[in-house]
Amino acid sequence: MKAKKYGREVAVLLEEDEEVISSLVEACSSEGITSGTILSCVGALKSARLILRKGLEKTITQHLEVVGNGNISQYSGKPFVHLHLAAGSEAGSWVGHLIEGVVDVFCEVIIMESDISMVREYDEALVERGVTVPYKLKLGEKN
Repeated sequence: MKAKKYGREVAVLLEEDEEVISSLVEACSSEGITSGTILSCVGALKSARLILRKGLEKTITQHLEVVGNGNISQYSGKPFVHLHLAAGSEAGSWVGHLIEGVVDVFCEVIIMESDISMVREYDEALVERGVTVPYKLKLGEKN
């Protein structure tokens, strides 16, 4: 993973076999991003685990071309990556929340740092409703 900050934007290049979410957490940590918007995520994955809807996950283990966006917030003092992707191959297409994905060839991500304080809180009510990632966004003051 290579990350470089240009003013308020961070360009992240993920290389083959790197895991997307953990690499983006590492990039945000190293570049001091506590809140932001994932403006663009484009590239290819060799596998992905997506939440397609509440209670339905899908693991895809083949080459996928992907595009997506999302946000960066904080949970327990660490970056929390909330990334949604549209992924496709000759076998079909899927859209959902990326839980984990492994890069095939490369993946490019652009993150814009935000002044909005975004913190996630664990929400027991979401667990009871069957939500797989039960971390609700709490908007705070300007950073």
